[in-house]
Amino acid sequence: MPNSQNAQLGPNTVHVWRFPLIAARQEMTALGRWLGEVECAALDRLLTSQQRDKRVVAWGRLRYILSRYLLCSPVEIGIEREPSGCPKIVRPENSGLHFSLAHSGSLGLVGVSTSALGVDIERMRTLPEFVRLARRFFVQNEIEAVTRVPKAEQARAFFRLWVHKEAYLKSVGSGVPAGLSQCEIALHSDGPQLVRSEFEHQLLLEIPVTKGYIAALAMSPQVTDVSVFDL
Repeated sequence: MPNSQNAQLGPNTVHVWRFPLIAARQEMTALGRWLGEVECAALDRLLTSQQRDKRVVAWGRLRYILSRYLLCSPVEIGIEREPSGCPKIVRPENSGLHFSLAHSGSLGLVGVSTSALGVDIERMRTLPEFVRLARRFFVQNEIEAVTRVPKAEQARAFFRLWVHKEAYLKSVGSGVPAGLSQCEIALHSDGPQLVRSEFEHQLLLEIPVTKGYIAALAMSPQVTDVSVFDL
């Protein structure tokens, strides 16, 4: 954790945590004991033990991270889902803490702030239908951003747009995939930029992660400091 076991957020600050989705069986058992009703109910809907194990690690480490800011045990944290599906902290009451969780492949990502935010991460992979997916979910300028680059670069362009759009939609509490066409993102040389949206404006930032992955953060325009940590 930053500086000490207990973490503190300054004003207009975002902390982003990167962590592996791998844990020894003993640790996984301990992480599983921290999960609440929302997480356990979701585990029952997963088809494979590998999927369940990764979710246990992701949610357990999320609770550990949040506990350092909330100064309580991970099991004492109450998490519920809003109608949009976005999770929120309901216990301790009035904590003022916002968070976002994402995971893909063998990596997890958690963002924490005192204002609304969203994170997303995707493992780069070959999707034979990604141009079709772009045409289905993206707006025209984004489709062109994917299709006009050389074929060897199209997958990266697609996933860069996807993670930034999903992070943004998480930050404004909109559902995916319904909201994907309700915002437009441009991939400039100095980073992604939100150019149109039916929701409020947010800043976008690409988060450095392991080769083969792409990660994004969407946050309030008032944020002036972003720190990235490894768990």
